[in-house]
Amino acid sequence: MWQVLRSELAGQNLEIITVGCDAKGAEVEREFIDAAQPEYPCLIDTNFVVAELYNTRNVPALFWIDERGWIVRGNDPAYMTRRDPETGVRTPNERYMDVVRDWVKNGSKSIYLTPPDETQSRIGSSDESNQQAMAHFRLGVYLDAHGHHAEAVAQFKAALTLKPDNWNYRRQAYNLGNADEYGMTMQEAMQTVGPMYAVGLQLPDPPAS
Repeated sequence: MWQVLRSELAGQNLEIITVGCDAKGAEVEREFIDAAQPEYPCLIDTNFVVAELYNTRNVPALFWIDERGWIVRGNDPAYMTRRDPETGVRTPNERYMDVVRDWVKNGSKSIYLTPPDETQSRIGSSDESNQQAMAHFRLGVYLDAHGHHAEAVAQFKAALTLKPDNWNYRRQAYNLGNADEYGMTMQEAMQTVGPMYAVGLQLPDPPAS
């Protein structure tokens, strides 16, 4: 759907950039990129630098950056397709595509931009525990890649102890091993830790036509 939107709005100063993070390495991400054959830039971040700088704790996390390089809307938990739980059929997320269209059309006057203080609140701020947790996580990825899985699990557990609500850590740890090593499934973790996003997608009502 990003490709469709990018093609539709070609020449209107919109660029879409995706960043894929996978502890298993760049080749895993590249397989998905090659299969999708996107025409927009797709970056691969095996060290989770972007996740750290933007303080994300789950995927997807969408950020709007204007011509000045300022984040004008941040950390949206929005998928570009929606799956009907009964039929399994996926359809485009037209609501979110419409808000992007509005931003492209109206720029700084779009009603979907968030004030700086709200944008910062959506992103949050890093602290010492974030930095310690990321250090444990990166060490865990390194150890696992070098054949020390048990030691890696210990580092992932340390990261999750510091930041139990960081679903990036949990997803990647489970991806490199299995849920049994951590004593709970993802579903059980949601019940114990809480929702995957601190704040759900919040959009104002569209303007009256």
